[in-house]
Amino acid sequence: MPLMGWVLLIGVGAVVALWEYVLSKGTRGPSRCIGCGKCDRDGICILTGKPVGPRRRPEK
Repeated sequence: MPLMGWVLLIGVGAVVALWEYVLSKGTRGPSRCIGCGKCDRDGICILTGKPVGPRRRPEK
C-alpha cells in the first residue's frame, strides 16, 4: 500500500506542475506583483522596469 501512496503523490504533483505551466506559459519575467507599491508612486514596476498602471503610456 505505501507504494500506491507514492504513485498517487507523484501523479498529483505532475498534474499540479502541468497546470502551473499551462497557466503561466504566456508570461515572461516576473509573473506576480510583490505588492511593494512603487508602481503607485511613479508608475514603474520594480521587477520589470516597465511602465504599469494608469500612468502607463501607450507603446509605439
